[in-house]
Amino acid sequence: MNVREEIFNNQDLEYRSFHCRLVPTVPAERIIGVRVPILRKIAKQAYESNAEILCDYYEEIMIKGFVIAMKRCSIEEHLTDIKDFLPLIDNWAVCDSFCSSLKFAKRNKEAVFEFIKQYINGTEYEVRFAIVMIMDYFLVDEYIDDCLQILTSIISDKYYINMALAWAISVAYIKYEEKTLPILKSKVLPAWVHNKSIQKICESYRIDKSKKDYLKSLKII
Repeated sequence: MNVREEIFNNQDLEYRSFHCRLVPTVPAERIIGVRVPILRKIAKQAYESNAEILCDYYEEIMIKGFVIAMKRCSIEEHLTDIKDFLPLIDNWAVCDSFCSSLKFAKRNKEAVFEFIKQYINGTEYEVRFAIVMIMDYFLVDEYIDDCLQILTSIISDKYYINMALAWAISVAYIKYEEKTLPILKSKVLPAWVHNKSIQKICESYRIDKSKKDYLKSLKII
């Protein structure tokens, strides 16, 4: 199987034009224009045939991440693969799609949680990786206190870190309002993250109007 050839065979130029605007940190010439469900199918074929995957194009990197997530291997090998893959991430879409694909994390929470903590002070997309992994797998009873402590400790001027922080805080609020509300009331988060968190919470249909009105009163002006 020729992975690059298969990607180009599924190119959608209209989708490419649309997607280039969604991932402005990726040069347009590196985007072929293939939808994620199709990339997942190509990744499965690549994994089953042990095909070579180059990493010059955005879609190739996405497929590489999907293949890593599909592997049947030990937790140690999984974490080594992730460590090697993280330097390739240069945009939010690959980061978030990769995180959501790492389903093995649900069965190996302790090892994965210790692993991701090393990236809290890393590069922009290493930190985003850690935040999104926390949001996807660790906002649960056993880890919520540690996760909120980690999230409130992150201070950054990087847009894609701060967006992930606000997203994670909003999800934490929906799942653990009694633990997350004091964070918003104390206004310990950076102002932009604080206000964006409230905005994202208020966009949820799961929060009633009275709570939304109260949260809006907590915004930092």
